[in-house]
Amino acid sequence: MSGVPDLAAWGRAWSADEPDALLALYAPDAVYTDVGSDLVFHGHDELRAFFAFMLRFSPDGLIEFHEAYGDDRGFASRWTWSGTAAGKLKVRDRVYPATGRRFSVPGVAYCTTTPDGLLATHADYWDMHAVLHQLELT
Repeated sequence: MSGVPDLAAWGRAWSADEPDALLALYAPDAVYTDVGSDLVFHGHDELRAFFAFMLRFSPDGLIEFHEAYGDDRGFASRWTWSGTAAGKLKVRDRVYPATGRRFSVPGVAYCTTTPDGLLATHADYWDMHAVLHQLELT
């Protein structure tokens, strides 16, 4: 069994306001690390809260996964996240205001999977400074 998910479905799950569809891809005790924001979330409840916050930040946010490489233990995938900053953005202990400006940033997801193919860990690596610059917050 390959640990690489259907990239189109995974992108739709991250881009739509359907938290149950997203959480169905993650183990109940999954750990998600957003390296760009310096935030870590444990389990479905925390991941659901993070997802809701990100949808408030950018309701039109779109995550497109471009390709993935991996095996039954996990995978890495390039992605692009784009949208409009319609809400607040939390970075570490700071909250930035909505700007209404568009942004687009590339990143890489590094994930491990459970034996049944669910995501056990997911770390997103991306450049927060690039987003803040595009939003004219730096």
